[in-house]
Amino acid sequence: MKLMDEKGRLFGKLNIVDLLVILLVVAVGAVLAVKLLAPSDDGGGADTRKLTYTVRVMEVTRDTYENVCQFVDAAAGKKDQLMASGQLLDGYVVDVSATDHIPTASDVVGGETLDLVFTVEANITELIANKVGTQEVRIGKSHILKTVHLEFERSTILTCHWEE
Repeated sequence: MKLMDEKGRLFGKLNIVDLLVILLVVAVGAVLAVKLLAPSDDGGGADTRKLTYTVRVMEVTRDTYENVCQFVDAAAGKKDQLMASGQLLDGYVVDVSATDHIPTASDVVGGETLDLVFTVEANITELIANKVGTQEVRIGKSHILKTVHLEFERSTILTCHWEE
């Protein structure tokens, strides 16, 4: 039996072009199966650690604080989910407290303002970098506190506690 007949068919039954199309379809199917069925690296099976940290925001008006309390109030069980780049994160602002701001010569906002301290709880998967979304979390580091309902750019991380 010949490998290829006079019409260009393999073993007298299969055209070479048809064979190439079949091989291409099988290869694409295999690549898609590997991509769809392989475990993802989005933290679903990765080690996670709970990180609780506090963030101080200085010189906030009383009206702003009152508006924040509509969404964050530990006593009422209200918490606001963190977000970054339009994506919700696995973390929440769970509490906020306010103290009177003591004015200094470098203050930006005039008048009577408050300093707010937010408590944030987040599950992190990047354990070495301590990333919440795209931001690294470390004591003393400047931080953008962004949730579904609020955003403060000029803030500083005060404390961090990692649970084992």
